Amino acid sequence: MSLWGGAVAVHAAAGLISRPARASNVSLSRRVERLYSPRFHFDEDGEPWTTVGLVEHARTVNLSAQGGLRVLPSGPGGTSIAAGAAWTISVEDPVPATQRFEIALESFEPTRIREAASARDTWAARGLTVHQREMGSLFGVGGRVLDTRRYVLTAEADASNDKEAARHARVLHQRHGAIGTVHAFLQRQPTGRLVARDRDGNAIIKAQQVLWFEPNRAKTTTVHDVPYGVTTGTRGTEDRQYRGLIYVAVGRDGKLCVVNQVRETDILAGLVPAEIYASAPSHALAAQAIAARGQLVAKVGTRHLADPFLLCAHQHCQVYAGASREHPRTTAAVRATRGQILMRPGRTTMVDTVYSANSGGHTEHNELVWDSPLDAQLRGRPDPLLHARFAKGIEPQNLRAWLSSAPKSYSTTKSSAGKSSYRWTATIDPTSVAGNSGVPPQFGALEGLTIHTRGVSGRAIDVSLLGTRGEVRIHGEFAIRKALGGLKSSMFVLDDARDRYGRFVLHGGGHGHGVGMCQHGAMGMARANLSASKILAHYYGGATVVPLWGG
Repeated sequence: MSLWGGAVAVHAAAGLISRPARASNVSLSRRVERLYSPRFHFDEDGEPWTTVGLVEHARTVNLSAQGGLRVLPSGPGGTSIAAGAAWTISVEDPVPATQRFEIALESFEPTRIREAASARDTWAARGLTVHQREMGSLFGVGGRVLDTRRYVLTAEADASNDKEAARHARVLHQRHGAIGTVHAFLQRQPTGRLVARDRDGNAIIKAQQVLWFEPNRAKTTTVHDVPYGVTTGTRGTEDRQYRGLIYVAVGRDGKLCVVNQVRETDILAGLVPAEIYASAPSHALAAQAIAARGQLVAKVGTRHLADPFLLCAHQHCQVYAGASREHPRTTAAVRATRGQILMRPGRTTMVDTVYSANSGGHTEHNELVWDSPLDAQLRGRPDPLLHARFAKGIEPQNLRAWLSSAPKSYSTTKSSAGKSSYRWTATIDPTSVAGNSGVPPQFGALEGLTIHTRGVSGRAIDVSLLGTRGEVRIHGEFAIRKALGGLKSSMFVLDDARDRYGRFVLHGGGHGHGVGMCQHGAMGMARANLSASKILAHYYGGATVVPLWGG
């Protein structure tokens, strides 16, 4: 049997099996093209579906489901082959993608097209080959047009891989203040023949580039050896269950990636409990569900532009653990807020609903943490419970008192985890810094640290590290944390003296970048019986919750 003009074949040990089945009328090239399309797809109930990358760079993939898996070689709506409960997928004759790397220089809202054109000339005058890319999505839903697009000026990176491109990006950032994010664009898609073997029988299915799987009777498909902790350092793998469809595709490196094609409600049901405690008060869970939905929508079309999925399941996008981590309380919050998005005053555009674990009592301005335009809804603001001494901002003269006194705020919690996020102490071995992110291996031992700029929350934004063999300047909240070995935040002060082991001693506050909603603060507000809408209005500067689908 062959489908797609010979692109798919089904075999058994004794030879060809099954008679020709109805094939999808969409060509292989069109179907693969859709995998890279930066768009939502809405079902008949008006709910969006999207795709989440679960596994990348795999040589083999193992899937299973109680009651068996249907293989859909033509994709949803096409041929369906009922077979065994466990499958192993590999790839033959893989050819990696041909990629072009570009470095983000500046970003502009669609209304600032003239400014973008002028800035493009300025960057080109520096000898760069500059492109203007439209990133994000534009779609209509609930009688409204949601426009998350931005015009991004990019420079071609003369690089053969992403690491080399990242090095070029750091140079442009340091010399000219470029955003410095590296984007990969496909010049030629990867190719390869997928080989799916039924481990319970003799069936073998071969297909070019992509194969879909759907459980026969069970509600979920198990994906084995899913990585977790990819960006947090606590790496490992585990088996996880996912709702919706699973497809296996050839990734841009010529290896396999596993993707979950699933509706928005199910994504959030598996995402929210991975981002916040399921035991949190219900108003906090509702606020988290709305914020997470906004992040999901806003990131479509801005990341993974060279991958056959829209979002990843890691902290880079949002942590998504599938049905394995669903909890009745968080699922109830997701369903109760179905289709609700946070909108800016005027209700015409979405809020970028970023969030972090613990603000330390004071949130931060977005443009000081990331190289992004000032956002009126992402202003650093004090916790409502703070004493007037700190309500006007955290400054060098009150920073040490701020961190040592741990003043009362909604971000304080009774749990040990919450307390250690609100205020903490860390030590840095001088010999451990060289080779960290942003610090060259030849840096030597750390001798001193100078903070040039702090944000309104007291977070360090621009620092210089002095080593025995050189000096390096680090800009950006997250970059500083990584350079110093993975601090909880960059809100810290340094003791004048080292400890008995010669280590630097830091006293800090907060966990995460501090922009937008503080999750511990949201829990504190919810315990005080503040509604989800009031919690969100505080952290996002008067924004309004608007239902866009679901009713």
